[in-house]
Amino acid sequence: MDEGINAIILILVTLSLSLFVFIFLFEGLIVVFLLISIALIPLLAYTCLLVITTRWNKYKVMKEWDEYEEIKKIQPPFVE
Repeated sequence: MDEGINAIILILVTLSLSLFVFIFLFEGLIVVFLLISIALIPLLAYTCLLVITTRWNKYKVMKEWDEYEEIKKIQPPFVE
């Protein structure tokens, strides 16, 4: 798995765990969950954006490399 996907999963697990702990277990600590959410939701959006752009760049590089390999296979005509 990619590190970006692992980071997204870790952020989602942290959000869900803090939701369970601070709202259902300790009902008075809703503010703590909101503070954690304020920190983690932008981090989640940023991580998703990084994963998308990294995969897009990898796709573009692979496409350009395939075009280069195709051009390399074409042999110039033999001139006498």
